[in-house]
Amino acid sequence: MKAFLIGKMGVFTLLVTAFAIRSGAATYYTAAAGEIRDNIWSTTTNGTPGALPSVASGDIIYIDDNVSITAGNFTAWSALNITIYLNATLSIEDQLLLSQTSSIVFQTSSAKVIGIGPGNSEKIKFGNGNDGWSGNDGNLTGPGTLDASYNPATSPLPIELLFFNVKQANNGQLLEWATASELNFNYFSVEHSIDGATFKEIEQVKGYGNTKERKDYSFENRNALLGKNYYRLKSVDLDGYSEYSKVVLMEYTGEKTFVVAPNPSQGSSINFFLNFVPSENTYVTIFDNSGTVIGVYRPTDSFQAIAFENNLTSGLYFAKLVTKDYIKVERFVVR
Repeated sequence: MKAFLIGKMGVFTLLVTAFAIRSGAATYYTAAAGEIRDNIWSTTTNGTPGALPSVASGDIIYIDDNVSITAGNFTAWSALNITIYLNATLSIEDQLLLSQTSSIVFQTSSAKVIGIGPGNSEKIKFGNGNDGWSGNDGNLTGPGTLDASYNPATSPLPIELLFFNVKQANNGQLLEWATASELNFNYFSVEHSIDGATFKEIEQVKGYGNTKERKDYSFENRNALLGKNYYRLKSVDLDGYSEYSKVVLMEYTGEKTFVVAPNPSQGSSINFFLNFVPSENTYVTIFDNSGTVIGVYRPTDSFQAIAFENNLTSGLYFAKLVTKDYIKVERFVVR
């Protein structure tokens, strides 16, 4: 039984195994903390706890709560091609059998796999060979990927990430990171989240391709939202393989802001920019210089684009934002 290392020399690395997702692949999430038995899962279709899903090849499972495998009901997964994204502690007392093409992706530094109970050999096993992880090998921590093909001693890594930090800046939040080396590397995708679970790309930063010298990077997010802001880096090499950094968290404080753009406008549409997540009781009223209301809109995101039913004629217009504790009026011109 060989142990799969997630990091080396204090620098965590990640190499994701490519896998084919079938059409209509499902995504499952842990519903609550506790042991994995009969009703720990919920599906994305109804969001309510249900029986252990009939997982099929191509499916994705997010484990976001601390859970334990205590029953032998995971042996059927040994013939499937699945990916498990781990953001918590997975304790294995029995055995988790996976196919040769499956993988466990450690997404954060708090993600961990530990062996519990008697019989610490073969806690995780890939395929029919001796590829797997034994509880006697010690705990596994992320970020990183555990799969049957990854061997840090022989597998070339797209990048070696030295650090990834975020700090307060004059106009937002400044992200800084550096690489020790890059191999066939393409670009970084800077991803942002307000809940630490759902991320979206906010910027792409081109890499240096091939280098053995330290390279420093930075990006200033001038659209940081009030409250918690989560960031991670997705690095993509020239072959399409990708890896994720650790997730970093930074609180953003300040006053609420509301901006209308472009200004001047052509009169067919307008964009709203907020530095906070609007509530259900947030409304924007557009009216002209005489006070005639053009329309009332409810932003559902910090960035909202709207198209007017009829093009606005040239002149001066106003956008009034009203929330429970904030009112702001912005002027814009239509040419």
